[in-house]
Amino acid sequence: MIPISESAPHIYLSALPFAPEHSLVAQKFSSRFPNTLTVIEGRPAQWPFALFTAEHNKNSVECLVFSPDEKTFAFISYGNVYICDSETGHLISGPFKLKHYSSPEYACFSPNGTHILIGYDGSAVVWDIERGEEQFRIEGGHFVFIRRGRWHGRIASINEDGSSIQTRLTRIRVKLWDVENGTPKSITLFEVMSGGVTQFSPDGQFLAIRRRSEEVIQLWNVEDGKNTRRFPHPPGYLYSLHFSPTSDILMAVFEEPKRICVWRLDTQEMASFSVDIVYAPPAVVRGPFTSHLFVPRIDRVEIWEVTMTSSHMIFKTKPLITSWITSICPSRDGNKILVGSEDGTVRMWDMNLARNQAVTMDTQDDVRKFIAVSPSGKMVATQSTRSIELWDTATSEVVRRMDTGSRVEVAFSLDENQVAVLSKSLLTVWDINNLENCLSFDPWPTGTRGFYDTQVAFQTSDHVVICVQLWGGPSLRGSFGT
Repeated sequence: MIPISESAPHIYLSALPFAPEHSLVAQKFSSRFPNTLTVIEGRPAQWPFALFTAEHNKNSVECLVFSPDEKTFAFISYGNVYICDSETGHLISGPFKLKHYSSPEYACFSPNGTHILIGYDGSAVVWDIERGEEQFRIEGGHFVFIRRGRWHGRIASINEDGSSIQTRLTRIRVKLWDVENGTPKSITLFEVMSGGVTQFSPDGQFLAIRRRSEEVIQLWNVEDGKNTRRFPHPPGYLYSLHFSPTSDILMAVFEEPKRICVWRLDTQEMASFSVDIVYAPPAVVRGPFTSHLFVPRIDRVEIWEVTMTSSHMIFKTKPLITSWITSICPSRDGNKILVGSEDGTVRMWDMNLARNQAVTMDTQDDVRKFIAVSPSGKMVATQSTRSIELWDTATSEVVRRMDTGSRVEVAFSLDENQVAVLSKSLLTVWDINNLENCLSFDPWPTGTRGFYDTQVAFQTSDHVVICVQLWGGPSLRGSFGT
């Protein structure tokens, strides 16, 4: 981008030679300009589907949200709010330091995009992102800006009174907050008894409530306080409720048993299928004929196709991420998705490009889990039920594979020439460049096995490997091997 912006001839000198081999640009123009540079090795086949990687801090991304026109997005990390451009990822406003820091549960923009509401457990703050100032703080359980109807531009909130699982007499009051003059004024819209898990739709039109007295989710109209629809669901412990960005899909996530239920609000048709949600919460987007479910894993995002008759994983994203995924936020049409990580990076993925490059897989395949990253970040280690694989993060290719059949801990040496693999009863140090050159031994003294967890690391000299077992009986035990 920089050479082209400084000098037009670099369109031919830089852009064309490095255009991916199978891209439309290369296929259409390469033959027309034969007397230019040629990439002999390492030329990619397709454009990367990561449109940008924003690195504005080094702390975990706790929350991501698009603005109403999706031209900007906000993310929250370690008590700071960042406003970024959705085309480039560049910071355009902030960071704004929150006065009262705790981990946020969600965030949403005002209808005109000038304010952002940040919700916590039991309260919320409203920020003027043009002035960079906190407007006010209000108490309650959950909040949303109302984007339609007579309460347009105001804030609705949920307050619970008299909560008791035994008596099931939780009273949920839906209040209205007038924020035009910066001073909140409380107006009670309606009340619901025996309520459990709750969730507002993104446009503020609906409130979904799981009734504790029966296995049903009720949909209430916020404007008139009427119970409009009922969604019976299978038995189980309901963990959370979610709406699609366009407020036309309702999704329920169950912990026991592991299950997701998806309803179309217009027809009330339900799709129910088994999927394990472990880390960040999933997101759902409705398409013309099917809905797509985005399920974040440690280092990837799975995309499920959901219809009223069947549900299956259609692909998972291919390139590895060297830090845990902590939050995701799809666009309204599902063509783009923001992915936030534990190391503070935010990526924008083009899902149309991702579909062309994705690894198609069946849900019964051997799913790999991210377990370690090398000091320089040039390699990552993943584990499946059958092997450990070392990946080159620049090319997303497997460079080494080691067979293993149990849960292990992995550590790279500082020079990245060795990797240590620690299982319950065996430590193996491999030469990455020559896997036949390895050393294995039992690092634990007799009678100290049966521990709960382990850790392994190289000392700075790379000639000492440190092994630690946690919860190893009555006291913490450690063992050192050279």
